[in-house]
Amino acid sequence: MGQVVQTSGDYTIKTAENGTILFDTGENVGIVRVTGNLIVTGDTLTVSADNLNVKDNVIVLNFGETGTTYSPGGGVTLQYSGIQIDRGTLPSASILFDESDDTWLITRGAAPGPFNFIDSAIKVRYIRTNSDTDSGDLTLIGTGTGVVKVSGTLNYELQVTDDDDIPNKKYVDDAIIGQPSFQIVANNTRVIGVDKDLDVIPPDPSIAGSSAFFENTTGFTTVGESAISVIVDGLLNAQFFTNRTEIFGLEFNNYEITTKTGVTNENILIRTQGTGKLETNYALQLETIPTIPSPVINASILFSNNPSIGTTGLWFSNSNTNGELISKNKALLFSMLF
Repeated sequence: MGQVVQTSGDYTIKTAENGTILFDTGENVGIVRVTGNLIVTGDTLTVSADNLNVKDNVIVLNFGETGTTYSPGGGVTLQYSGIQIDRGTLPSASILFDESDDTWLITRGAAPGPFNFIDSAIKVRYIRTNSDTDSGDLTLIGTGTGVVKVSGTLNYELQVTDDDDIPNKKYVDDAIIGQPSFQIVANNTRVIGVDKDLDVIPPDPSIAGSSAFFENTTGFTTVGESAISVIVDGLLNAQFFTNRTEIFGLEFNNYEITTKTGVTNENILIRTQGTGKLETNYALQLETIPTIPSPVINASILFSNNPSIGTTGLWFSNSNTNGELISKNKALLFSMLF
């Protein structure tokens, strides 16, 4: 039988010191309904219900903050505010706001710490940034010697296939060292490194001109030899091998400069600017050639041949004539005879 207690003023129920007020709805679960606002002024509010349903869409923590101790100018006085999860015999888990550096903590431990971030983890699919802040940039800030890691996946470097995928160190190492189709590329200008001990893989069709590198007809190929090739505007400018260097049509091999293999009958021209001269600090050695070179218009050719009447073996050739330069003794003898 229901009963109603109604008063015309305030109504107080008071127990003895440290007493208990019990609203007993019986063995079957009943309802205690408060139609007005409920204010609890004690130190602890414990809810033992299996399910807690809250209609409000925003829960306010640290309500009534005045900012007097930790943050006199405002903020959380006790530094931390958030949610703590009791895990029984295991350390508590917490999601806390840290007033000291405006940071959210997802950690094991309870405020005010200590906290353990070794096993701190969060599962997400997307991290969205705000385009109104730093144009939507995502800034990762670590301390000490911290780095951004990718772990827990199988062969992550092999999964980096899309233009927007973030590579790791293993991917970059494999790209540079283990795959000769990867190059330093700027349109049709590039530097290619190939090692003869690595398997040559097919060219990357997305790289302009990369297929030409593997075609023997272009002269770009170094199959069977380790080399670094420099291509500028689609033209092979230089190749560096283990035993020689080729730059344009010249080959540098130890102390020898020659034209490249396949380049024949071409002059090597050393030209100075203005009145500069070709100078050496020691002797000039000319190998003996069996025939007289063909003359060149507006030039004199100096060459070595078998010594004749002039005894020097140093010969010249121009468009008018050719002959041997004579020695000092021969010159004196000829001057006396003729």
